[in-house]
Amino acid sequence: MNQHIGDLVVSGEIEQSGQVTGTTYVRPGGRIIAHGQLLGGLVIEKGGAAILHGQCARNVVNRGNLLLFGQIAGKLIGSPPLNSLERGQIMDRDLKLPQGVEDRA
Repeated sequence: MNQHIGDLVVSGEIEQSGQVTGTTYVRPGGRIIAHGQLLGGLVIEKGGAAILHGQCARNVVNRGNLLLFGQIAGKLIGSPPLNSLERGQIMDRDLKLPQGVEDRA
């Protein structure tokens, strides 16, 4: 299992199978396929895309395209996922992102 310490900024295409300890930012034109844990939250900017098979341990701000097959422990802010969800995939707890992150997305 690999671990990324700190924030992860995605501007190309990556597949992440371990943990990201900071916030994951998906920039316009970026795409992440996440199988592991995103411990600091996920921010998908307009023009960005994320496929979440694992877990996001904080809130998700979605201004782009999200396919959710895993779980969000926090809230989903912004656009809903492109796919249908099952009960319990979004825990809807208020696990905030770092100060000001939700406003910058």
